[in-house]
Amino acid sequence: MINKLSSSLAALLLVFAFVAFSCSSPFQNRKIPSGTEQHLAEDLLAILNAPELEPMTIGVKIVSAVTGRTLFSQRSHQLFHPASNMKLFTAVGVLRTMGADYRYLTNVFAEENAYMRGDTLFTSLYLFGHGDPLLDSESLDQIASTISNNYGRVIKGDIFVDESYMDKIPFGKGWMWDDVQYSYAAPLNALSVNGNSVKILISPGASVGAPATVRVDPPTAAVTFDIQAVTAAPTSLAETSIIETLSVERAWRSRSNKIKVTGRIFLGTGEKEFHRSIEEPGLFAGGLFRDRLHARGVRVTGKVRRGTTPTRAQILVTYQSSPMAMALAYMLKESSNLAAELFLKTMGQYVTGDIGTAMGGLAVLRQNLKDYIDLEDDQYRFEDGSGLSMYNYVSPDQIVDLLLTVSHDNSISYAFREALPVAGVDGSLKHRMKATMATGNLRAKTGTLSGTSCLSGYVQTRDGETLAFSIMMNNFIGTPSIARRTQDKIGVLLANFSRK
Repeated sequence: MINKLSSSLAALLLVFAFVAFSCSSPFQNRKIPSGTEQHLAEDLLAILNAPELEPMTIGVKIVSAVTGRTLFSQRSHQLFHPASNMKLFTAVGVLRTMGADYRYLTNVFAEENAYMRGDTLFTSLYLFGHGDPLLDSESLDQIASTISNNYGRVIKGDIFVDESYMDKIPFGKGWMWDDVQYSYAAPLNALSVNGNSVKILISPGASVGAPATVRVDPPTAAVTFDIQAVTAAPTSLAETSIIETLSVERAWRSRSNKIKVTGRIFLGTGEKEFHRSIEEPGLFAGGLFRDRLHARGVRVTGKVRRGTTPTRAQILVTYQSSPMAMALAYMLKESSNLAAELFLKTMGQYVTGDIGTAMGGLAVLRQNLKDYIDLEDDQYRFEDGSGLSMYNYVSPDQIVDLLLTVSHDNSISYAFREALPVAGVDGSLKHRMKATMATGNLRAKTGTLSGTSCLSGYVQTRDGETLAFSIMMNNFIGTPSIARRTQDKIGVLLANFSRK
């Protein structure tokens, strides 16, 4: 009797075990890895166990978007600094909130009692920004052209820049304070133009000892220079190595647009290019707008000032941006931090109708992630939209979950994938994995901060199977070159993978 009960109990336990196994998540491995998968895992471990990677903390997750099967996982549940991999989440939030066809508006208003007399328009103009990250000098020229074609030769009044669509907080939470002079950390503003930065172009003078020649693009009176750099003529390679190189520093500590250029530039060398952010981006935009009006033959008698558009103002011009899909491509391919932060503030304004803020945008993004991939607030940390903040934490598991969900979402998958950098072709991957199976195939977002390098996205195998992957590398000293070479090796390995 006891033996019969023992046999029955054993059989029942086997049934329970079978049912429990059958009810497991479809994204769990249900089989012993195949020979090809095992070989892939061994190759990946060989790459990741290289001695030069030992100081790093590395998390990797690779999953088939076709079967949901995990092909490789290492520390994938741990949290890492994502750097610009944060933009993947921002992009999904934007597509789910505003859609790929959303367009930004930039308006020019006149006062309620504005009137024309002869070739003169008697009014001040109000340049109202809505956070368009693609607004540039050409956009302002198109607006100026419309005014010159319709409203005379003279504007009798001031130009007011209206920045009220978003808050006045210029930087993200957790940004590094000594980054602010560089274009990648340009201040945020509802009226942003040319990425709120300028291009500094430096050429040698006419002779040895002459001051370097410096120009700014676009030309603007908002930027001034202290030029101490001189032209040099080194006579040997050894001398070249000890001559002070060029230094271009904006007076960011005093929040000034004065740029100091020091060092030496060699006679006969080509023009050197540097990019620096600018302070007071709204006034900068207003100044460029006035310059474009003047270039179109329209004289503005007043000054450029800050102001709020009157309630009963008359609209003169509405400039419409390219569709959001193009702006997303700019953000992801060029890794534009300004675009990501403006997107974040736009999301908050779009949903609530209040002034655009990072806090409002993050609330919208968190709700999107909860609804979309069941990601709870206590499982990650986001403090900005670009990844420039050192306070952000996310795991390879969470990134791959996002990528997999997007890959099966026909409403946003095309716009999302098309916006990603393509290996060997464009964006931040233009010069990586060239002349390999990954070229024109692998689409992924890079991410770089001090001690951080990440790459996450999609790649197709030799069999045409799409894999979603995330490689997150933190805690190293020096340049990210070793980390990038490792990521490229993995990308090429996955592109060459075949089950046949």
